[in-house]
Amino acid sequence: MSMNKTKSLVIGLALILFSLSLTVRAQSPCKKQSIQDLAKAISEAYEGKTLGTLDAEKPYVGRVRIVIEHSLAEDNAKDRFVSRSFTSLAKAERWLKSREHEEMPARESRPLTRCRKGVCTYNFDSGILHNHLYLKKITYGLRGGCPHIKTIYLLDGD
Repeated sequence: MSMNKTKSLVIGLALILFSLSLTVRAQSPCKKQSIQDLAKAISEAYEGKTLGTLDAEKPYVGRVRIVIEHSLAEDNAKDRFVSRSFTSLAKAERWLKSREHEEMPARESRPLTRCRKGVCTYNFDSGILHNHLYLKKITYGLRGGCPHIKTIYLLDGD
């Protein structure tokens, strides 16, 4: 085999391997599910204090943000919202647990109202209680037909 044919064969093989690696990378490892199913799974894991168990399916891209709104804070108060970003839900769970004192505030999730236009909301028609941290809403996106969490909003009943 001549040097040019060998060189062409190596280049051709390299191009095939490169294109195959792009195809594998483009495929999403996420679980194909509806956003409602994901929102319910988040709700259950949030109440059960097991958000980290969702990391296996990585229902987020990059980082997930947690925003806690203090219900008693004035609208313009600088400390009305606490916001943190995490590279995993397990880290977010650890942070939430570090904020607890004698297992308070209690975590609660209300029934899912709807998911539309990138936001899932929960029903707050029955009001809120002191010493409860409620799952208020979730913002999400879609990538490759798979929903992913962007931000989890919590409401602190203070």
